[in-house]
Amino acid sequence: MLVETRSLDGVLDYAVPDDLDEQAAPGALVACPLGGRRVLGIIVSREPATHTGRLARLLGVVDIPPVPDDLLQLVLWVASYYRAPVASCLRLALPPGAEAALRQRGDGTWELRAPSEGRSRLVARAGAQEPATDRQRDVLASLTEAGGAMAAAELCRRAGTTMQTLRRMGDAGSLVLTEERSQASGLDWFPDASATAETGALQLVPEQAEAIRRVTAAIDAGEALLLHGVTGSGKTEVYLQAIAAARKKGLASVLLVPEIGLTPQTLKRVKERLGEGVSVWHSGLTATERVAEYRRIRSGEADVVVGARSAVFAPVPALGLVLVDEEHDGSYKQDSSPRYDARRVAYERGRLAGAAVIYGSATPRVETWHALERVALPNRADGSRLPRVEVIDMRTQRPGALSRPLERALQEAGDRGEKAIVLLNRRGFALMAFCRSCGWIARCPQCDVALVHHRESDRLVCHHCGHDESPRAVCPSCRAADIARQGVGTESLEEAVAAATPRSRLIRMDATTTSGRGAVGRLLDDFARPGPAVLIGTQMVAKGHDLPDVTVAGVVGADAGLQRPDFRSEERTFSLIVQLAGRAGRRGEPARVIVQAYEPEERVVRLAAGHGVADFLGGELERRHARGYPPFSHLVRMLVEGEDRQGVIEVSAAIGERVRHDHPELSILGPAPLHRLRGRTRRSLLARAGHASVAADALEAAATNVVAKADRSRFRIVIDVDPQDT
Repeated sequence: MLVETRSLDGVLDYAVPDDLDEQAAPGALVACPLGGRRVLGIIVSREPATHTGRLARLLGVVDIPPVPDDLLQLVLWVASYYRAPVASCLRLALPPGAEAALRQRGDGTWELRAPSEGRSRLVARAGAQEPATDRQRDVLASLTEAGGAMAAAELCRRAGTTMQTLRRMGDAGSLVLTEERSQASGLDWFPDASATAETGALQLVPEQAEAIRRVTAAIDAGEALLLHGVTGSGKTEVYLQAIAAARKKGLASVLLVPEIGLTPQTLKRVKERLGEGVSVWHSGLTATERVAEYRRIRSGEADVVVGARSAVFAPVPALGLVLVDEEHDGSYKQDSSPRYDARRVAYERGRLAGAAVIYGSATPRVETWHALERVALPNRADGSRLPRVEVIDMRTQRPGALSRPLERALQEAGDRGEKAIVLLNRRGFALMAFCRSCGWIARCPQCDVALVHHRESDRLVCHHCGHDESPRAVCPSCRAADIARQGVGTESLEEAVAAATPRSRLIRMDATTTSGRGAVGRLLDDFARPGPAVLIGTQMVAKGHDLPDVTVAGVVGADAGLQRPDFRSEERTFSLIVQLAGRAGRRGEPARVIVQAYEPEERVVRLAAGHGVADFLGGELERRHARGYPPFSHLVRMLVEGEDRQGVIEVSAAIGERVRHDHPELSILGPAPLHRLRGRTRRSLLARAGHASVAADALEAAATNVVAKADRSRFRIVIDVDPQDT
């Protein structure tokens, strides 16, 4: 039943009328009575009832194909493994908008009335009159390059103009604007990646050819493999040819990417090579787009699905291949219920469907490196070498965001008309506003964290809850007019880079500038235009982009992440440095990579500078084995939160004591205090065991015993299996 409450979570028994017996198979969607309502449900099994009383009868079977068996089993496994409500997991397998669309027809049968797939859009075509200005001539040239007709919104993007300009041109007769009805499609999410007929594959280097052979064999055997290739080694080409091989066998493929908005180039290559049989699936689709894509996937019209983590649940028939690109990326872990990790779910989906699962990365996770057979791509596909990495000791440099070597490198690249990327994994202008007289710090009133100053909006912003306020000129504590800013974010880094290289265009890519649909594609297009340019941003600038003419890459504050109290901090820091270094010199041009660190002798920094992936991962495995961390154990985190501060402290402490008493064999840490979030006090408990279920069972049992039913509304208790942040 698709009802999710604190008191009702699980499978309910219903009687099946005789006339529905054949249709009421596992996976079928059904109309069910519940109280005074008629709700949508999914039949999960036809086993004998466990309820001893009188059973309510199903009202009818919905006229829609059932959920595929492997997908149904997958979402039930997710509910069990990740301790998530069954209803929230079953929703992952439903057609979009299904719960609100249940309707009984006049003849008594049941259907889902989904949103219409049609929509209107404004289309631009060349008019009879000549453009009046150079700017309008540029707009018309962009339209001609695209074949003479295109969506007006896309023309605005390509030509760098506005809808107002197009309407003026329409009034003057140099453009013809017409409203047209079209079919919604997820492919429109990246309008510049137009689908074409399938094009020929690239010439493979021997390592790629061997990787294709091994992956193709894995499709036949339903194996899981790690494709470990250095940056620029041609992993995407291996993916494309593997998908084509699966297609020839009549099998469908799912390609998972960490964040769909950050991978427009991958999507474009997939579409250009594989044609209209490609579907896009992710949370950014509109309701009508989701309906259209679901139908294309479910019918088999689309046999290749590209998407973010939720695409692992796409209703793909005849699944033969699941590819997990950039498998090291933490975005694959969902941070709200159900808290699944798409990488682990992909493995289970492959097992249930008999499909191959291929994980790809230049910097694999320790767990993947340890668990899977590896297929190596040790060299760049174009024969170029990985760039040399220079580590700058910031203790020897003048104060400021840029060291002298990085500043000079940016200047020289700008003078030569080349491009550069600079990464700083903190957005905003200043990380803290404080009083130099008394030490007061501007903090979020709801989250107890320092507010970040954003220069463009001139606001102090909380990056946890979104609270914002105006900067203060006078300290509210001591009344001194002595407010200062401290710390560097991407906005202040942009200011420093502008001063260093005035000839270069500056493009900033962070959560502030990439919030709009297609924003990443527009920023990358701008960066790729001829002429000197610097791309400045957070970790998203290092996420798999294949960018030409990049001869300088810089990492600012490379070792800042090592200060986080998390056993994965070294792994994340290593990956960030290696991935950013891999963006430079990808066409064989000489390149410099400059890493700024305050602890340049740290093992992580040294190995990343030498591209020493195998050495780093080998050392990490030894360290984790000695300390009993994953992959040699499983972690389960319990979060207790509520508005009653003392109550949260007492309940979390009691749960910890109960686990220690009942399960002395378990390792349990905490409860540890976390900063308040949205006004709620939080405490964290972390249990470690050989099997996730052992730790989760112990925490759940302790919470059930400690928190009385009457008090459960006062606290929110969350179980997170295999958490990414500890």
